[in-house]
Amino acid sequence: MPHLLDNSDLAAAYLGESDLVTAYATGMARYRLQLMARTGTANLATPLEPSALRPEFRQRTWRSADGSLLQGFAGKGGFRLTIGNCLARMCAANECSEAGWPIYACSDGRKRRMSVKSFVTATFDGVAYRRLSAPPEP
Repeated sequence: MPHLLDNSDLAAAYLGESDLVTAYATGMARYRLQLMARTGTANLATPLEPSALRPEFRQRTWRSADGSLLQGFAGKGGFRLTIGNCLARMCAANECSEAGWPIYACSDGRKRRMSVKSFVTATFDGVAYRRLSAPPEP
């Protein structure tokens, strides 16, 4: 089975994705520092958790009840929609750009509708999402 990244041009694939590259690099640096601080080999695994993102990324990230994520791009008016919980099972990611509010055109060819109820909650394609930076529910 060929490796997933064989014959891929990663530099071109992520050329316009500075938010994603920054989030990835920041996360990997944090994990490297955590690993360097440990002694021994016990408990080396660290959970990958969207709520552990830096505050500026959490402000633009919403999560649904099933673990799907809606991540806004700073200054671009678009979103990355990750359907499914990538940590627990298979998931799919799509880039969605504004196609005339409230419609977004996504890279899978589908058009999705957004509605915003408050600073905390938004509905995208009929699924409710809650902002990660919002205070916990009572």
